[in-house]
Amino acid sequence: MPNISRRHALLAAASLMAVPALASRAVSQSRPVLKVGLGPQQPTQSDTRRVWEPIYKLVADKIGADLQLTVANDWAGIATALANEQIDIAQMGPWGYVIAKVRGEARIINTMLVNGLPTYKAIIVARPGLALSKFPDDAKGLSMQMLDVGSTSGWLVPTHFLKGRGIDPRSFFGRYAEGASAAAAQMATINGQVDLATGWDTHRNTMIRNGTIKDTSNTVVWESEPLPNECVVVSRGFAEERAKQFQAALSGLTEAEKALLPWPYNGFVSATHAAYQGLETMGRELGAIRAS
Repeated sequence: MPNISRRHALLAAASLMAVPALASRAVSQSRPVLKVGLGPQQPTQSDTRRVWEPIYKLVADKIGADLQLTVANDWAGIATALANEQIDIAQMGPWGYVIAKVRGEARIINTMLVNGLPTYKAIIVARPGLALSKFPDDAKGLSMQMLDVGSTSGWLVPTHFLKGRGIDPRSFFGRYAEGASAAAAQMATINGQVDLATGWDTHRNTMIRNGTIKDTSNTVVWESEPLPNECVVVSRGFAEERAKQFQAALSGLTEAEKALLPWPYNGFVSATHAAYQGLETMGRELGAIRAS
């Protein structure tokens, strides 16, 4: 009997000694998971993941979380995922953010900087050799390739520009299509598959810098006024305290950490909806979002 009691005592002691180790292991395995989604910013989904995963992993580590990263097929898709709370955080286009705000009460936390500026421009490019002395007047009957309807520069802004001049793109252009990726639209003009295509200056400049195209491969025939840049947005149910931590981590990147960002992005600043209100107005005027 004494031997049995002694054995029980030793087992109990061993169990107590194991508790701290088990507790420590549980803590290390209980870090929250941040579900981050990216819009199709780079030419391919794998390119987008490759250039952005390092910075988001770094920021997740800073706030004590693990990263689960996904890349959307199109700009509309990332807005829908955020509005439906399938992801916690999205790096997305400005129009996609507006859609997610209106439909799902998503909240903006940061604007991305391009060469130190929180703005970029929508563009329309023409195939090589196509001379247009006056756009859009001289473009009637030409073929036009737009990006998907969730794209700011590839659909919202050029459509608003054209309709503001009494032009319905679907009837004005001889062949009109939506839904291409930004890279595919650029290449379609270069290869002579279409006369015109929409896009944005940051993306085209990146393709030029990477050697994918030359600055003479096609011609910019129209550009918008400066637009608020791509942004980082959190879902409706994402905790406010955690959102502020993530916002501060992005805004507070050191110069060495900023070196992880793909050219020409070089930082983040805290943001509110005010700079994006003009895009929301465009969307309402086009009937793309309902008046509230």
